[in-house]
Amino acid sequence: MEGGKNFPSLTAGPFAAPYQTDSDSVTPPADRYILSGGKTDARDCINFTNKEMSVRLGRPFTWPLLNVDPGQTFKVTWEYTAPHVTRGYSWFITKDGWSPEQRIGRAQLEPTSFFDDFYTQVPYYSHSAEMKAKINHEVKLPGNKKGHHVIVLMWIVANTGNAFYQAFDVDFK
Repeated sequence: MEGGKNFPSLTAGPFAAPYQTDSDSVTPPADRYILSGGKTDARDCINFTNKEMSVRLGRPFTWPLLNVDPGQTFKVTWEYTAPHVTRGYSWFITKDGWSPEQRIGRAQLEPTSFFDDFYTQVPYYSHSAEMKAKINHEVKLPGNKKGHHVIVLMWIVANTGNAFYQAFDVDFK
């Protein structure tokens, strides 16, 4: 889901140093709407807790969990629908003790990403042919997590004010 790229900040404006020549960020998603990139329309359902989704569907519902091991390599294949000059990718994860009974907000996420994969070329408009979106991603998951967590992966675009947000519910064994 598309939303402002300055996450976890709440403000629009220049992207972080040394990438200030990238297009300014639009306003990043508000708490409780992070997984939908800030969208509050029909796409809001991606932010729902199990309880909210159960009410919406009128039947019991549980978001599926991917079984993972602490420290394992986590592989993601990203399918793109439109090309963009890519600044990079940031991976966030919920804190220990977070509550799956609440929608994801900044207070439930670790304060910084656990992995970043950025193109370092600046300015982006002089290197746009080199800064292509990556289809296959591999990241080492944190080694100290246990139980249910949510991973938020951001694809950060250099030539617009947006990032694309993808979420994974995982169960560390």
